[in-house]
Amino acid sequence: MDNRQNVTPALIFAIAVATIGSFQFGYNTGVINAPETIIKEFINKTLTDKANAPPSEVLLTNLWSLSVAIFSIGGMIGSFSVGLFVNRFGRRNSMLIVNLLAATGGCLMGLCKIAESVEMLILGRLVIGLFCGLCTGFVPM
Repeated sequence: MDNRQNVTPALIFAIAVATIGSFQFGYNTGVINAPETIIKEFINKTLTDKANAPPSEVLLTNLWSLSVAIFSIGGMIGSFSVGLFVNRFGRRNSMLIVNLLAATGGCLMGLCKIAESVEMLILGRLVIGLFCGLCTGFVPM
């Protein structure tokens, strides 16, 4: 009996989607810490340009902390929402659909510097957190 006939292109695609989702979780957990100084400078410059005065150190630290922690909040909300997605779209379709969240979150974070928007950075981290929380629940199913 040849086991190769059981491996379909759809199965390979589903495995690839699940793997990419797991990679995104690990990457986005650690990616924010290395460029801390650069991101704080971005927040400082953006807020200074908008308000014509530099932000206080407390505000700068709070915005940095929020941009780091909101990923976990998004992950928590996403993990609680797994059942809603699976019941509505099914496991496979849910994994495919939530990849739009990954693309949206990545675009928000990637374009925040061009748009000079700290809010886009924070919103992008929230959306990526939602994606990672959902993927963490979808993959074991």
